[in-house]
Amino acid sequence: MKKLLSFILVSLIISSLGFAQRNIKKPNVIIIMTDDQGNNLGCLGNPWLKTPNIDKFVNESVQLTNFHQAIMCTPSRTAMMTGKYSLRTGAWRTSVGRSNMRTEEVTIAEVFKENGYATGQFGKWHLGDTWPFRAQDQGFEETVNFKCGGISQISDYWGNDYFDDTYYHNGELKQYKGYCTDVFFNETIRYVNECNEEEKPFMIYLALNVAHLPAIVAEEYSKPWIEKGHPQKQAIYYGMISNLDENMGRLMSSLEEQGIKDNTIIVFTTDDGTAGYAAQFNENEWPTEQGFNMGQRGGKGSPYEGGHRLFSFFHFPNGQFNTNEVDDLTSVMDIFPTVMDICDVKTTQKLDQDGLSFKQALYGQPIVGNDGRQLFLVKLNPNQDVLFKRNKYCVIDGDWRWVSRSELYNVKDDRAQKNNLADKYPDRVKAMDDALLAWLDKNAADRETPVRFVLGDEQHPIISLTTQDLWEKSVFSQGHVQKLESGKGPWKVSFMNDGRYKVTLSRYPLYTRLAFNANTKGKNSNEFKANKAKLTIGKNTYEKEIEATDTHVTFKVDVKAGDTDLETWIYSTENITIPSYFVDVEYIK
Repeated sequence: MKKLLSFILVSLIISSLGFAQRNIKKPNVIIIMTDDQGNNLGCLGNPWLKTPNIDKFVNESVQLTNFHQAIMCTPSRTAMMTGKYSLRTGAWRTSVGRSNMRTEEVTIAEVFKENGYATGQFGKWHLGDTWPFRAQDQGFEETVNFKCGGISQISDYWGNDYFDDTYYHNGELKQYKGYCTDVFFNETIRYVNECNEEEKPFMIYLALNVAHLPAIVAEEYSKPWIEKGHPQKQAIYYGMISNLDENMGRLMSSLEEQGIKDNTIIVFTTDDGTAGYAAQFNENEWPTEQGFNMGQRGGKGSPYEGGHRLFSFFHFPNGQFNTNEVDDLTSVMDIFPTVMDICDVKTTQKLDQDGLSFKQALYGQPIVGNDGRQLFLVKLNPNQDVLFKRNKYCVIDGDWRWVSRSELYNVKDDRAQKNNLADKYPDRVKAMDDALLAWLDKNAADRETPVRFVLGDEQHPIISLTTQDLWEKSVFSQGHVQKLESGKGPWKVSFMNDGRYKVTLSRYPLYTRLAFNANTKGKNSNEFKANKAKLTIGKNTYEKEIEATDTHVTFKVDVKAGDTDLETWIYSTENITIPSYFVDVEYIK
C-alpha cells in the first residue's frame, strides 16, 4: 500500500509539473548529436581527455546509462527524428540509395512546429540531400547544413575542408568563416538569441560533424596530444573533442546569460561508436591502452556493445528531476516521445512510434511499457536477404545480447563480451533468435522498396543527383571522384510529369567548371580522357561524344511520368568506365 501511495504521489507531482509548464513559457529543446564520438569524454573515464565544460553539464544532468543508438549514423538519426526503427522509414543505410527518409514520416520538427515552436537544424542531416527530403522540407524553418554524411563527401560543397566552408542556408549556398564545429554552434546561438528576443520557444537539432572523418582540427587543439605521445590521428580526434568542449561551454554560457538555461531541455548524445582510426581497435579486438571505449567491445558499425551503447545526457533544471542516473533500457527512438511528453505538446498526426517516453524514469519511476522490452539493432546489406551471413544483428533483452545469430553474452557479468554463452543457454538462444526473425519479418519487408528521387516538380524543377545514391554500389567521397572509383547501378527516380527534361552529366559539380579530363589529384593519379557518355532512362538509351575540354554533357529527352531507373556511364580512351558522378535533371516542360 505504501508503494502504491508513493507512486500515486510522484505521478501527481509529475502531472502538476506538466500543468505548471502550461502556465509558464514552454520549455525550449536542443538536441545535440555528435558523429562517431563513441564514449570519449573525460567524465566517462577516458584517461587522456579533459572535457571540463561537458563534465559540468553532465553534473547538472541525468545520465542514461543503458542507452542504445542504431549501428550506423543514418539509422540513428532517422530513429531520433521519427521515434521509429529506421527500417520502417526508408532511411536505413548511409548510402546506396537507402538514406532518403520517406516524406510521409512525421518528424519531431513537424510536431513542435505544429505546437508553435520555432525549429532549427544546424550541421549534419543525412536523411536526403534533395527536395522533398531535406531538413527544411521536413519541419525545420531555419537550416544551415552540409550535404551527405560528412564534410568532404561527394555531395558536400566541393573543396570544403572544415575551415571557412560553404554550407547550405535554407538550401542556398553561403560561405561561413571559421572551423565547422564553431560555425554550427555560432548558428545555434544566433538562432537561440533571435527566438528569445521574439519570446518564441524553439526546438533545435544541432548535429555536429565532430568527430567524423577526415580528422581535421587546428594544430592548437591536436598539439597537446601529440606532445603526450598519442598517434597523430588520435591526437587530432581528441583535439576535435576538446574544441567541442569549448563550444559546449559557450552555448551553456549564452543560455545562462539570456536567462533561459533552466527552461531549456538539452539532450546530448552521439550517433554511433568510436571510429577505428581514433580508438585503435576493432570489433574482434578488445580495447587496449591505445584507445578508450568504457571497456566495451567494438566501435562504429559493430553489433557489440561498443557500437551502440553510448552516452546520453538529459539536462532540464526546471524539470526538477530527482535522479542522476537512469539505468533502465532506453533507445534513441525514445528521445522524440520523451521531449514531446515533457513539453506537453500534442499532435493530430498519427505517429505509430516504436520509442517510449522515459519521462517517468527521470523521476525515479518505471518506464511505462519497458518491462520485458527488447531492442533490435541490425546492419543489413542492400540487395541481400535479411539473413545474409554478412549482416550484423544484436537483440537486447535485459542484460542479454544475442549477436549476429551466433554469440550470446550477459553484459552485466561480461561487459567486454569475451565469453560466448550460446552453448550453455540453448533455450534463451532460440527464444531471442525467434524474436529477431519475427521482428525482421514485421519490419524489414519493405526495406528494398525505394524512396525515389522526385523529378519534374514545377516548384523544384532542378534536382541534383550524386553517386552516393547509386542503388548497387555507391561512390560517396570527393576523393573517390578524384581516384575514378567505379560505382554500379541506377538511381531510383520518379518523374512527376510527362514532358521534356534536360539531363546534364558531369564528373565534377557544374559550379567548379572542371572538365571531365581535369586531374585534381596530382601528377601521380591516373590519366582519364573521357570520350563518350551514355544515359539510360527506363528502356531508352542515349549517347553523346565528349570533347577534351567538355565540363559536361547534356541530353534533352522526352519522358513519361512514372517510376523508373536512371543510369549513366562515362567511357574513356584508356578503357576506364565510371558513372557520371553528378547528374542534374531539369524539368523544362
